Formats: sequence, structure tokens, C-alpha cells
Amino acid sequence: MEISKMGERKLVELAKRVFKTPRSVKVGIGDDGAVISLGKHELVVTTDMLASGTDFPSGTTPFHMGWKAVVANLSDLAAMGARPLGILFSLGLPGTLEREFVEELLRGMKRSAEEHGTCVIGGDFGESPEVTICGTAVGKIEDGKALKRSGAKPGDLLAITGEPGCAAAGLEILNLKMKGHRKLVESFLKPRARLREGVILARRGWATSAIDVSDGLIRDMWNLSRGSGVKLVLEREKIPVSPALLRLTSKLGRSAWDFVLYGGEDFELIFTVSPRRWDDVERMLGKLGTKVSVVGRVEKGRGVFLQEDGKTMRVRDFGYEHFTHG
Repeated sequence: MEISKMGERKLVELAKRVFKTPRSVKVGIGDDGAVISLGKHELVVTTDMLASGTDFPSGTTPFHMGWKAVVANLSDLAAMGARPLGILFSLGLPGTLEREFVEELLRGMKRSAEEHGTCVIGGDFGESPEVTICGTAVGKIEDGKALKRSGAKPGDLLAITGEPGCAAAGLEILNLKMKGHRKLVESFLKPRARLREGVILARRGWATSAIDVSDGLIRDMWNLSRGSGVKLVLEREKIPVSPALLRLTSKLGRSAWDFVLYGGEDFELIFTVSPRRWDDVERMLGKLGTKVSVVGRVEKGRGVFLQEDGKTMRVRDFGYEHFTHG
């Protein structure tokens, strides 16, 4: 069977069958990162790969390529509540690239890492037909336990940081070569990883499960639902929608919900939390200046459901997936 007919999720399941997780690894293949026990502490290691042909629209600057490669890796650490220790990058580069391109790519990495409180500590260069950036981020859980996709319980609240859909809207603007809408474009080109928020949720033990929004809100909710073996109900009227996104979709004659529910690469955190801890979460993340919203609930069952106007319906697992692209 061609892997285009399998998709990334089935390939991950294949890898889980081939590789056996040793006892020293507390979390193996299938979550946002691997968790290795180091006595009282936990080491989190994750990897992410970006390629110019699939992950960057035409005209993306090398600086923004480097910036985003760092965030894509750090966001997985954020989803597990780890403080970053450093990042390594392997760069596959065409031999015809100019030196200035590579230097600007590295500067984008450096700036992004610095603004997230970490640094690039090593890597490798190799020749490739297209620009390929493969990163490995290493983080540490100093207090508490790593957040996982498993752990959500019926009765928990479903919450999200920020306003989903903005990055996908920014990509649409770039693809259409539209002018203006700077805030949305920046959401795509210079996203932020929610590292401080993840560390707080893990350290305090407030979140029962977590994942970052990289493949779209609905798809990543499905990943969370499968990981925890629960039913997630998303209440449409509670989802925060950016005014900038609403202005764009009004101009395009599009539905904002296409971007909010199915757009990816926001790198916001979706997490579950006990109702008795919600006030604490809202207060602490509010001190960081982070918008955080309850957008649904956890129930017994399986799958992802959307509630609107008093009606609740199951939504199919749809979003970005490598190889299938849907």
C-alpha cells in the first residue's frame, strides 16, 4: 500500500508496532514527545521536520523558515510542560543556495530560540534537493509530571489558549498575495510556542491532558480524544474568534469556522482541567497576558462532537495530515 493511502497517523501506528519502548522511557511513540525518567526529573525529547516544498508558501523568507522551525519543535515541549534546554537542527540544503540564504535561515533560528529562552546547541548539514529542516528539542520537567494526550476524564473542562485559526488565515493571505492583514500574516510567519503556559500547567498539576494545535483544532482534538479514550464536546459559541479573522473572512466571503476548526499551525495549547482548578488556571495564565477560554467539556464515550444551538453532532476527523493532506 502506498503511504499516501495510509497517512501520517497510520505510519505512527506502524512505528509503534515495530519499535518497543524500554522501561526507562515513560512516554514513547504517539505523544508530542518522548519522556525519559532521570530520577526525580523527567527529560522530554521531541523532533519535527519542515520542508520548503510542503511547509512554506512561495516567497517565505529564510528568516521566517528558521523562526518557524524552532517554534514547531518548542511547541511540542510546551504541550508536555517542559522547560527547553536546547535544540539541534539537521539542515538538508541544495548546493545551489547562496551563503546569504543560509545565514538568514540560521539567524531566524537564533532569534526565535532566544525569544523563547533557549538556544541552538548543535546539528548537521547535508545536501538535499529542497530545503529540509529537521529539529530535535530537549526539555526538562523540573517539578510535577509531563503532560500527555492521555489523562482527560469525564467531567473535565476543555480549554484553549489564544484564538485558533489565525495562522491558517495568514497562510491564505500569503497564497492569495493579498496586502494588509499584518496581524494574521505574523501569526503564520512568526508564531509563538506556549512554553510558559505549559510549564505552569504541568508544574501545578492542573491540566489532566494537553496537545498543541499544529494540524487543526478538530484534528488535534481527535488526537486528544483517542489518547485519553474519551468524548470531547466542543461548544461553538464559546470558541474565541479573532476580530481580524472575522474581517478577513467577511472580505473573502468565507466562513471563519473553516479556519478556526480546521486550520493548523496556531501552536496554541488545547488542554483539559478539573472544574475546581479552572479559576486557578485562568488567574495564573492571565498573569502572563495569555487569553485562555473554556470551549467545551469531557464526557464518557469516544470521538469529537460539536455543540451548536442546543444540538450536538459528531464531527469527522479532518485537518492537515502528511501524505494525505486532509
